[in-house]
Amino acid sequence: MIRTVPPVVARAANSEVRAVTSVRTNWLIAAVVVLAGVIAFTALGFGYQPGVGKENGFSAAGGWAVPLVGTALVLAVAGSAAFGALGIGSEYRYGSMALGSLYTPDRNLLLGSKLAVAGGFSLGTVLVMELLGGAGMRLSGGSKVPMDGGFAGVLIGLAVAALCWGVIGASLGFVLRSPVQALAAVAGLAILEPLVWITARAIGFGGIAAILPVSSTVAALSAGRYAKSNFFAPSPAAAAILLLWAAAAGAAAWWSLTSREL
Repeated sequence: MIRTVPPVVARAANSEVRAVTSVRTNWLIAAVVVLAGVIAFTALGFGYQPGVGKENGFSAAGGWAVPLVGTALVLAVAGSAAFGALGIGSEYRYGSMALGSLYTPDRNLLLGSKLAVAGGFSLGTVLVMELLGGAGMRLSGGSKVPMDGGFAGVLIGLAVAALCWGVIGASLGFVLRSPVQALAAVAGLAILEPLVWITARAIGFGGIAAILPVSSTVAALSAGRYAKSNFFAPSPAAAAILLLWAAAAGAAAWWSLTSREL
């Protein structure tokens, strides 16, 4: 039996894809993320220093380019969140959300198509960055940079984080209905959450930090580099926690879209 996508779903998805790909800001965010990743991973190929003793492999890499790679990873996640927050928040600002609901009156479908495209665009951007960055790292560093389980863990963690933060950013746009407020919420979370880690540890509940979204993001990207820290869960668990945060944000967006006037 050949299964086909219902026309109403295909129409909603096509509309959202066209809306996203027609905005220059989205392509600018994607270009910056990809370029930063390629530069950082290529630099890592030149400056890679292997770990010593029992701690070796990609996840224990050293050298001057490691902070550069870390910055590129953070930028990729931040770009995903910004893309989602700006895209949805701007629709409320310019009134296109109400207009779109006339063509897609089913608000569940409207929400699903927008969140799916936000997450898909973020994921696609990061996958391009990983592909080109990995190629650049291999060309600049040759076989001295191990593409082992640690390397795969970083790439998988980054893909999951980009997908989740694209959805979280878009969900904040639905809830707050403003691109500025949605971006401020993301930035505030990134700034304030480390203070929560320190406070929780000071009162003897440091493990609470491991279930928070920013902590889960760092742990998912680290491929076990901070496994002994009280602030971060193991990378697979952190990725699962991050998916739960994305689901919770999506649920909040659903409540906002279905219970409030546009």
